[in-house]
Amino acid sequence: MSTIKEIAENAGVSPTTVANVLHGKTKRVSQATLEKVRAVIEEKKYAPNMGAIILAGNNSRIVGVIMFMEPRWDETVLEDPFSSAILGAMEQEIRSQGYFFMLHTTSDEDEVVRLSKAWKLAGLILVWVPGNICRVIKESIETPLVFIDSYFTDCEHVYHNIGLQDEQGGYEIARYLVSMGHTHIMFLANDSSFGGSDFARFKGCQKAFEEKGLPLGFDCYVPMPKDRQERYELYKNIAHKNSTHTVLVFSADYYAAEAVSYLQDCGVDIPGQISVTGFDDNIFSRLVRPHLTTVNQDPGEKGRLAISMLMKLIHNKPIATPNIRLGVRLEVRDSVRKVN
Repeated sequence: MSTIKEIAENAGVSPTTVANVLHGKTKRVSQATLEKVRAVIEEKKYAPNMGAIILAGNNSRIVGVIMFMEPRWDETVLEDPFSSAILGAMEQEIRSQGYFFMLHTTSDEDEVVRLSKAWKLAGLILVWVPGNICRVIKESIETPLVFIDSYFTDCEHVYHNIGLQDEQGGYEIARYLVSMGHTHIMFLANDSSFGGSDFARFKGCQKAFEEKGLPLGFDCYVPMPKDRQERYELYKNIAHKNSTHTVLVFSADYYAAEAVSYLQDCGVDIPGQISVTGFDDNIFSRLVRPHLTTVNQDPGEKGRLAISMLMKLIHNKPIATPNIRLGVRLEVRDSVRKVN
C-alpha cells in the first residue's frame, strides 16, 4: 500500500501538501496542485487511515446520515425503494466530493441528539427528523447540518432543508379522486405524528375536499402499523364489502403495492371493489397490477441537492434558498375507477 511520502514523491509535492489534501485543508493549495495530488491518490488507490484523519483535526472527511424512522418489525428501511434511491444518490455525491459516507437509522429522539453531538463529522444529514427535536439539534451542535423532508416548529433559526411540496401532492391526488366521484377516502400514513410530510399531504387532501364542500375529518387519517400482519388486518377491514370508503390513499407506494397484492389474494377486485393510490412513483407503483395512480417525486434529486447544500455549508459558501421544496406531479394509471 502506498504511503503519504510515496504519494508526495509521485506528485512532486511535499508530504504536508498531500496530508492537507487528504484532510480537506486546501485553501492554500492551488487548483493545479490539488488536481495533480488527487490524480496520484486515485492512481495509487490510496486508502487513508480514517482513525488517523479523525484524530488529526476537526475535519474527519466523514459525512454522517441519520435516518429517523421506526423500522417495520420484519423488514429493514433499505428495502423501501425510496430510501435506497435517496441514500444511493447521497453516497455517490459524497464520494465524488472526496468525502466518506456513514449511515445510522434510529427512531429514538434522544439518540439522534446524542449522536449529533458526539460524532466528529465534516457534515451531517438528518432525514425525516421530527420538528420538535430539530431545534434541539440546531442549538446543540456546530457541525454543518442539512435536513431532508423535515418540518420545523420555530422561526428563530435558519434551517437548511431539502423537502417536497407535500401538501400540493396531497391536493393533486385528492382533486383527481373527487373528479372521479370519490367522496369517502381513507388516508393511510406512514407517520403517526401531526406535523410531518404525511400530515402535510393529508392537509392537501382536505383542501381539495373543502373546495368541493366535502368533509374530510381527522378520523380519516390512519397511521400504519409496523407489523405486517396487523397491516393485513387493517387492509381487510377497510376494504370490507360493507365499507363506505371507495378509495385507500396511501402516503407511500410501498404500502399501496402491499395492500393491492394482499387484497387481490383475498379476492378483492382492485379497483372494481375499492380503488388505491400511492405516493412517490417508485418501481413498486409500476410493477404491481393494476399500475398505481400516484404522485411523482425524485428522491435521487433530493439526495443530490442535500449534499450540494451541505458542501456549501462546509466550505462557508452562501446559500440563497435554505429551505427548498421540490415540485410534484400526478401520475394517473389504472388503480382508480370512476364512481357515480
